[in-house]
Amino acid sequence: MTSTSSTIKPNTFSVCTFNILAPCYKRLSSETDRESAYDNLWQTRHSSIIELLQSLESNIICLQEFWLKSSVFTQLYKSNLSSKYNFYTLQRTGSLDDGLAILVDSNHIKVIDKCELILNDIGNRVGLLLHMEFNGNNLLLLNVHLTFPHHRFELGVRLKQIEKFLELIYDYQKSKNLLNQCSIIICGDFNSSHYNDPVYQLIEKSQFLSSYRFIHGNEPYVTHLTHRKEQLGVDFIFYKSNIFQPISSELIPRGCNHLIWHDDSQWKLSDHRAILTTFQSKDN
Repeated sequence: MTSTSSTIKPNTFSVCTFNILAPCYKRLSSETDRESAYDNLWQTRHSSIIELLQSLESNIICLQEFWLKSSVFTQLYKSNLSSKYNFYTLQRTGSLDDGLAILVDSNHIKVIDKCELILNDIGNRVGLLLHMEFNGNNLLLLNVHLTFPHHRFELGVRLKQIEKFLELIYDYQKSKNLLNQCSIIICGDFNSSHYNDPVYQLIEKSQFLSSYRFIHGNEPYVTHLTHRKEQLGVDFIFYKSNIFQPISSELIPRGCNHLIWHDDSQWKLSDHRAILTTFQSKDN
């Protein structure tokens, strides 16, 4: 389903999640040779990412690895996208260069509040929570990027991260008198396959559903080619709502083979694929 301004219905909204691979993390010839040292390379790649985002015309865009340390990078995105979107960003702790960004189409969705969820953990992870209103209904959206499990002990770190995020969402609802009054979306880069991972078991236990799985009956097998050359499905849009449900969910680039990374799509914009989901009011 192609989401365009001419086909958007007033009772639908779309969400895209995409880890755009910060130039400071993109390895070239060696571990220390990074794309961030070559302005022409990263500007060309991210200009193409911006063109892709414009073509998707999603109402909400959640980005991970947004290179907040570079004002040139930030300005590149804002100069091309701020005419349609309001930008909300949060840098990781520990003086790390990247963070999270949420872009919201203010003509379609009203942002009421922004809440920065700071974990202060060893992974320097943060969560960016927006309280929004769509068609008179409260919507909480959380953009996350969990720790990659390089070592066994980080499996426990990841579980504590999602536990804390769920707790903070609950605390926010309670402080605003919004308990049982919100639709909730949690999306981002979860940095591990959902198979036998306690993180996803906790999410499901908390009554969240995967939008992609709701539509297709399965998760995308591959959304990420790791620095270890592993092919994993790690990017998700989870939701919990009595009001909205997905009517489409796509892996981007469109037409790619979700079972393998190296297919015919020639995808080189990131080491992640994006997911785009459109939600609609259930009574429609």
